[in-house]
Amino acid sequence: MKKKVIGLIDGQSGNIGSIKKAIKDIIKNKRYRLKIIDGSFDEDEFDKIILPGQGAYATLVYNLKKLKIFSPLKQYLINNSSFLGICVGMQILSDKGYEDKVTNGLGIISGNVKKFKKKNLIIPHMGWNSISIKKNNSVFDQRFNQKDFYFVHSYIYQNISKTNILATTYYGKNFPSVINKGNIYGVQFHPEKSHKYGVNLIRSFINDK
Repeated sequence: MKKKVIGLIDGQSGNIGSIKKAIKDIIKNKRYRLKIIDGSFDEDEFDKIILPGQGAYATLVYNLKKLKIFSPLKQYLINNSSFLGICVGMQILSDKGYEDKVTNGLGIISGNVKKFKKKNLIIPHMGWNSISIKKNNSVFDQRFNQKDFYFVHSYIYQNISKTNILATTYYGKNFPSVINKGNIYGVQFHPEKSHKYGVNLIRSFINDK
């Protein structure tokens, strides 16, 4: 049986070692194989794509364009193909990011990424926090409701339609921690650093048809 291909994008925005190891452990002896995307790619080659991200919004967008990943990735997403964006990898699904400078994102899930502002709140939001599931689907369901995941970020998705929010997290105020449109998902936290619930979440995404 032909193995399905999972693409892991290396956008040169942080170390992809943790997520790479997590995926390899999940798909060991399974019907999947992992392929690193570090340049222009044929969207038809991949059944699923994961984009991890650390650092600044503008830097990740710049790197993806420099590596000739941005345009084929946008087309892949326009076709509603299966995708998981992690942290900044989620944020660039938006229309614009306001970190350091205004930067156009992929424009897939309408909204803007702006500084997390709240009086008497330590920013960046760093550490363990729970997610509150707002609606269930085949990837995110009540298994993950009120479970803790690891966050580290200073910017949040804003001006996003409620229809695109699967879960929120409270840190001084509620903010979108899981977003979705069709087969496209984004998480503000780092599942690869979130122990068993994070691994289960990645597994749920990979195993989803």
